[in-house]
Amino acid sequence: MGRVTALFRLQGIDTELDGHRARLKAIEAALSDSPEVRAAQMKLVDSQAQFSAARTVVQSLEYDNQALGEKIAQAEARLYSGQVTNPKELQDLEKDLASLKRRRQTTEEQQLEALIKAETAEGRQVATQTELQRAETETSKTNNHLAEEHAILKARVLRLESEREAMSAAIPAEDQENYNHLRQSKNGRAVSRLEDGVCSTCGVEPSSSRMQVARQGNELIHCGNCGRILYAE
Repeated sequence: MGRVTALFRLQGIDTELDGHRARLKAIEAALSDSPEVRAAQMKLVDSQAQFSAARTVVQSLEYDNQALGEKIAQAEARLYSGQVTNPKELQDLEKDLASLKRRRQTTEEQQLEALIKAETAEGRQVATQTELQRAETETSKTNNHLAEEHAILKARVLRLESEREAMSAAIPAEDQENYNHLRQSKNGRAVSRLEDGVCSTCGVEPSSSRMQVARQGNELIHCGNCGRILYAE
């Protein structure tokens, strides 16, 4: 196997490894975090807070209504007990009783409105709980598929790494250093195939002498334009 052919095949392995490793990283990120579940959790927390606030208002109005009821009962008992005989005092007592009843009516109206809001908030909370459960179920199904894909890719990467190790052992250290430097500086593509007499990467036609040596495959000939190693079949 010629020197350039060995590097071209090594590049094929590296390119496949790059793709698999990128996909593995994406899968691992997806398995560790789900935007759908996180969004559903946030909506549930928000709906729970709204329901809790609505219930607090309902309870406060219930206490107010209960306190007004007790005051009304006390006022009526005093008014109809016969113990109060002073006309002015009786008149004031009747006014206080009427005021208390108006306040209770207003409180009851507010209480009804608050109950409706609380029921709406509770319904929203139940809906968001269902949404979260659905998101978790779908994520679990997706994760199962991703976990299977992860296992397959991991096995593939291990096999490719073994192939790469065997391939690298047959390549001179100087050629590997040249190749690795170009991979880092040329976006992972150190070797460029000659197609129809031009560099397939940059599209520039090498000189006839460069092409002739490149076709022999025993020397590393670089493209005069992009600097990549030229490979000719």
